[in-house]
Amino acid sequence: MEKKAIITVVLAVFFGLVQAQNNFVNPEHVESVTAISRVLGDGRKVATVILEYDVPISNKSLTTDSYRVEGKEVTRIYANTVPERAEVGVNGRYVIIEVKVEVDLNAQPKQPTEADMEKKKERDRMQGGPGLRAGWSTGGDDEYPGNAVVVQTRNIKTVQGKIYKASETPIESTVEKCLVADDFKQEEFVSPYTGQVLPYNIYIPEDYNPEEKYPLVLFIHDAGVASGPVTQTLYQGNGATSWAEPEAQARHKCIVVAPEYPFITVDDNWNYSHHLDATIALLKDLQTRYSIDSTRIYTSGQSMGCMSSIVMMLKEPDLFAGALLVAGKWNPELMGPLDKQNIWIISCEGDHSSNTLQGQAVELWRNQGNTVSEATWDMTLPVEQLSEEANKMRAEGNHLLFTHLTGGNHRATWFVSYGIEGVQDWLFEQHK
Repeated sequence: MEKKAIITVVLAVFFGLVQAQNNFVNPEHVESVTAISRVLGDGRKVATVILEYDVPISNKSLTTDSYRVEGKEVTRIYANTVPERAEVGVNGRYVIIEVKVEVDLNAQPKQPTEADMEKKKERDRMQGGPGLRAGWSTGGDDEYPGNAVVVQTRNIKTVQGKIYKASETPIESTVEKCLVADDFKQEEFVSPYTGQVLPYNIYIPEDYNPEEKYPLVLFIHDAGVASGPVTQTLYQGNGATSWAEPEAQARHKCIVVAPEYPFITVDDNWNYSHHLDATIALLKDLQTRYSIDSTRIYTSGQSMGCMSSIVMMLKEPDLFAGALLVAGKWNPELMGPLDKQNIWIISCEGDHSSNTLQGQAVELWRNQGNTVSEATWDMTLPVEQLSEEANKMRAEGNHLLFTHLTGGNHRATWFVSYGIEGVQDWLFEQHK
């Protein structure tokens, strides 16, 4: 082959390779991928994915099928000059992908693997038999991921007209943010009784002023995330974050405390662990460090957290001004003294154990001469309508309330209960 021909072939191969490279997404075009999640009743879910590009992207070149987000339903895609949502897209370096987020009333926790079951068998063998018991660890295996994987499915254009080709190459998020949950600080408290460490999350209002007095809301998680990372109680549902949402803080500015328990705090045999004494000590310690209104300390919890709240109310009847008890229970024969407290119980009709035992406690209170407000709500109603139903119960003026949610199941109770304005308003009306 002549020298000229060889050069021609080499150049053709070179330019062919360059052209081939231009047919694929160059990872260097994407400088970062941020997954922004929200916490709903059934846990943390990614709501927005933001791709930062090296140059401005043409908003007109984007459609709702320009990208797909693995496991998510895309609702809007547009460009912006800043890394945040907008009503209208504009040319900019950021591509905003909005995805559908909603509560799944039938959501179930992660199913255990064979390895998980083997671990459970060994734990049972070491600790005397199967079943949840106070002082045990459940492993904290529930997952509420905040990451995202994006695939560019159609060509897009830069403002200068350059085409960034579609590709099946997945682009993984490089940054994770969780709205409201990220506003909590993580701290540790050493139990004065055992010396063991109790990790907890605390939200302090952004404009906290030590010259003012703030109510405090304590939230206690269920057994499903016991022994998980300290932030797991913030991600498993909105029992903690609902009080710190901007709208909630605008109505009722407060401090929020959410421990992450390393073990089961209570069990179905009415046993409880020393961690509840440590929690009471934590609340008393916080009152020495923050400007807390001691007449407006509230407790709430779901399942194990509800039961834990009941135990602490029995142990320290003058500590809490009010309680929101969700999807829990206690031995109704022991709940008689609680009739002097301000309590709102919420259970699902499909949660037979909670609904029945809490109903027996309510009957006990009535037999002791108390009037209890009781109602049934359709749990599928929009939150605004549930708030209206709550306000009807509030208007009755009773300090003991019992709400049944139609159908549902144990977990679905807390998927719905938190974030209802009427319920929150009632709680903050309570004083010691």
